[in-house]
Amino acid sequence: MRSKVVAYLLWWFLGVFGAHRFYLNKIGSGIFYLLTFGGFGIGWIIDLFTLSGQVDRFNSDNGFSQIQQAHQQSQNIVVNVTTPAAVGGSAVEVKISAEKQILALADQNDQLTLRQIVANTSLELDEAEETVKKLIARGMAKEQISADGKIKYDFN
Repeated sequence: MRSKVVAYLLWWFLGVFGAHRFYLNKIGSGIFYLLTFGGFGIGWIIDLFTLSGQVDRFNSDNGFSQIQQAHQQSQNIVVNVTTPAAVGGSAVEVKISAEKQILALADQNDQLTLRQIVANTSLELDEAEETVKKLIARGMAKEQISADGKIKYDFN
């Protein structure tokens, strides 16, 4: 996983030599920056505005999701339900399904309670309960009752 802070520090101090490009495993453009002092300075300036997206793309392409990044930083899973995406100059909302939110949470903890699901996703209690029942019906989870009487869902 690559850090935006590290990428921007490399861009600022060694960007004309392509250090931030090498950091993001862009060897070809890194060599180009090295030989042309950051694409004659033009590429270095353009990277100021595009570097954040380049880091996100690198992390996404290499199997690091934003959910994993949030978990590593705060030990809580944060799921952004809507994200503005530019399409033809207008904003479009992208919704992450209830199933994906719960399964992403289950990747971090095999056994979950409804309380944990509601607290760590954007789902309301009724929607979370309905979605868990669907996942149980599909064989993706099992309902268990602990010794103290709490209902837990096993996603193992």
